[in-house]
Amino acid sequence: MMLILEIIGGLMFFGFMGFLSLLLLPGLFGCFGFLLVVVLLGGMIIFFSLNLVWVILFGLVYYIVMAGVKYLRYNKLPTYDNYLTANPNVYQNGQVCCSFCGAEHLSHVGLFGMRSKLRYYVCLRCRNWLYRFKVL
Repeated sequence: MMLILEIIGGLMFFGFMGFLSLLLLPGLFGCFGFLLVVVLLGGMIIFFSLNLVWVILFGLVYYIVMAGVKYLRYNKLPTYDNYLTANPNVYQNGQVCCSFCGAEHLSHVGLFGMRSKLRYYVCLRCRNWLYRFKVL
């Protein structure tokens, strides 16, 4: 009976981690990062015979650390004015271009999901983060 509960709890946990990875991992490591986390957690559960409380605790610590890493990366980005000052040739034909590849196709992305007020622009060609801004 305990084994069945642990299996069900593990499946629930991996579903929870999958949901959290939709918020953070695509911007950091993509699908490879999510698969790596699943394999590492699965290996820890099997090898150390961990119960579900420790796995959830590890998942929460991992989530907090990855959110912190992403927030620090966001804070290192220049603002719009600083981006244009540092790269004077990126404003062409009334549009801002990527300073890395010169593409005009940019998209803004929320730091922690679609509704996040902390946002940044990403080049759609080379996927580099360009500059940050806050939605009021």
